[in-house]
Amino acid sequence: MRTIDDIYMGIAQHLIAQLNDSWKECKIETEFFEDAAEFDVTYVSTRNETIDLTAGYNLFKLFKELHKITTENSDNKWNKAKYTLEPTGKFNIDFEWDQELADEIERLNNE
Repeated sequence: MRTIDDIYMGIAQHLIAQLNDSWKECKIETEFFEDAAEFDVTYVSTRNETIDLTAGYNLFKLFKELHKITTENSDNKWNKAKYTLEPTGKFNIDFEWDQELADEIERLNNE
């Protein structure tokens, strides 16, 4: 199993591998449901254009590992995350629990 630092590095590498332009910020916003996820992956170019990037299965696997590690303590549950990467390598990640989203997923699973 990878360490949390390895996972964060893998996420950054996934983003950087797709860039062929100068950029100001890359961002991943995800809704994570354990066995499924929805990703919005973008970057802002130095021309202030927002450009979509691909998520893909490898990014899902990284977030699945991250979810497993960070939710081992049941007090730390999350189903949304926002990962922001700067060209300097500095990054930030915010985790959030959205009860409405959790309720909607449970409702859909029970239909």
